[in-house]
Amino acid sequence: MRPALIALAACAAAAPARAAVWQAGGALVDVSIEMEGAPAPLLAARDGSGRFYFEARAGRAYSVRVANHSPERVGVVLAVDGLNAVSGEREPGPSASSPPGRMYVIDPWGDVSVRGWRTSLDEVRRFTFVDERASYAARTGRANGRMGWIEAWVYRERPSVRVWRPRPGPRDRPPAPYEEKDEGRDRNEGTPDAAAPRATPAPAPVPEEAPPESKTADGHLQRRPQDGAGRYPGTGWGSRSDDPAMLVDFVPDLRPVDCVTLRYEYAPALRALGLLPEPWDRDRLRQRDRGEGFARPPAW
Repeated sequence: MRPALIALAACAAAAPARAAVWQAGGALVDVSIEMEGAPAPLLAARDGSGRFYFEARAGRAYSVRVANHSPERVGVVLAVDGLNAVSGEREPGPSASSPPGRMYVIDPWGDVSVRGWRTSLDEVRRFTFVDERASYAARTGRANGRMGWIEAWVYRERPSVRVWRPRPGPRDRPPAPYEEKDEGRDRNEGTPDAAAPRATPAPAPVPEEAPPESKTADGHLQRRPQDGAGRYPGTGWGSRSDDPAMLVDFVPDLRPVDCVTLRYEYAPALRALGLLPEPWDRDRLRQRDRGEGFARPPAW
């Protein structure tokens, strides 16, 4: 019996462990997920794509935290379900022919927690896991091939242009103070002030998410299954939340330096992708018939 135990131990030691991480690292930023105040474990994709997966839980609110680990300001275009988190419009991704979409600017070594769809400079509507058909993208007619995706495109700030002016000579002396004041009044008279930048308009209203209940043929309410089997998640239009922000000047490069990609699914889909272990009772009948299996923890 000893050789069998030794062989079993050797096989267990040789089996690769797929340990979860708490943040997806990029060239300039790290991205993590917080679900109701607690960090969500991230699982690396098995195909080497660099994507990270995490488990969506129906009805739970979540936030996307982006931390800048560089000594420079960066701009981050965040897309959830293929929609820009600031404007709510479809986010096509980087393009050499057009500037990037609305973004969050993060100071050197700073971080930002994006908690929802931004409706103004004061409020957001919380990111909340719902079924795909009840997602914000589906309810606004913007469902696309990026459902279940969270993408963060990171842009460096374009260096500011500095104009060199020669030192004025004797003939180019500035006017006397009273002359400057008078000329300034003449030049500016009738010139309108530059229009102040406006906050992003609120996305189209979306009905509040209905509770996970449905009616039977006789009119009684029954609870929908909550295990996620046969269903796929999306991000809904959650509750209103205070989340102040401010407009800043930031001219990004046309091309991003990096893109950090996360994917979320319900637990059954993560098991199907080989990222989560199968539940104990999946092959229990075969184990019982063959006299196999291992000790399981007690339920009480």
